[in-house]
Amino acid sequence: MKILIVEDSLVYAKTLKTHLEKYLLHTHCDIASSFEELKKIDESYDLYVCDLNLPDSRGEHIEYLINKGLDVILMTSNENFDLSDKVRNGILDYVIKDDISSIEYLVNFVKRLIKNPYINILIAEDSSTIRHHEKKILQKLKFNVFEAKNGKEALEVFKNNEIDILITDLEMPNMDGLSLIKEVRKTKKMVELPIVVVSSVNEKKLFLRSLKAGANDYIQKPFEKEELILRVNNLVDLYDNYKKVREKLVTDSLTGVYNRYYLENVLEKLFNNYDKKSIAMLDIDYFKKLNDTYGHQFGDEVLAHFARTIKENMRKSDIIVRYGGEEFLIFMPNTSKKEALIALLKVVKALAPVKNVKFTFSAGIADEGESLAEMIKIADNRLYKAKEAGRNRIVIE
Repeated sequence: MKILIVEDSLVYAKTLKTHLEKYLLHTHCDIASSFEELKKIDESYDLYVCDLNLPDSRGEHIEYLINKGLDVILMTSNENFDLSDKVRNGILDYVIKDDISSIEYLVNFVKRLIKNPYINILIAEDSSTIRHHEKKILQKLKFNVFEAKNGKEALEVFKNNEIDILITDLEMPNMDGLSLIKEVRKTKKMVELPIVVVSSVNEKKLFLRSLKAGANDYIQKPFEKEELILRVNNLVDLYDNYKKVREKLVTDSLTGVYNRYYLENVLEKLFNNYDKKSIAMLDIDYFKKLNDTYGHQFGDEVLAHFARTIKENMRKSDIIVRYGGEEFLIFMPNTSKKEALIALLKVVKALAPVKNVKFTFSAGIADEGESLAEMIKIADNRLYKAKEAGRNRIVIE
């Protein structure tokens, strides 16, 4: 990201530059100290961090940038500053220059801007004026925004898109906000999908009902632009942290595939969602011998390489789990065991040596079984048959 800092205090400008470049990956900052210097710059930037007052400008440089449709964050040391509606609506945000916390806020805000294109927000609001106002604010922050005029439309959007945050009004036709929240919470926990209620209803009981139904936060209409920005950014940060923790919890650190925790807490629920499915149990042949001959570090490289080869040759919908040691499980939805065999043969063909050392694997596949545990047991028995029959083979009967 390229950032231009427009600031007449060279000391403060260099402090901003140091922090932004230190804490933001692939970021380069340049400095301009006056409006005149700004106008002479032909180079374009992704973001402009500007002091409100310069020696030759009392905010005219801000309007100059906004008129060009550029992204501006305003910095000011005056807490009682006054902005025109055009400037207030045109900037991304403002930061009061007081101590190091303001610089930390700026860095975190820019970090959020970089991540926001990967976040999908759904606005459920029957008023087109308010809906478009909220959409404009959020799109300026680089979020992907979806719209719905009522709760029923919102549920349709959920069916066809991966939504990360829901912002909903309470009073809507067809399906109101409370009903929508309750419906969403049947499948998404509070930490999995933050919900913000934005309502003009000034009743504490309704506010409490929405929180009890599963809302994470509540904004009273009419609201300040900054309030929406702060509340949404804070929730997205919490959501990101949850995803990081969850990923660590369910991911095997060595191979990058899912672990036993995922198998026991998530896959069991997914299993029942499909009428047709297969499970394959894979085991690296003579892995102990590889470890004893070449060392445990080499064994780790073999495990990581094997997992990577599986991932590269299976579908995105297939779920790969490190079952234990050198044994892996693959859950294949909407797949018969004969179709699963074809998929595993691709892995056989793609499996390359590690440091010129060749290795193979054995596998058992099952599409029979009423439960996850039963299907795993059948596949595991067939893996045992493959081992007994001489290894380096796949058994489906």
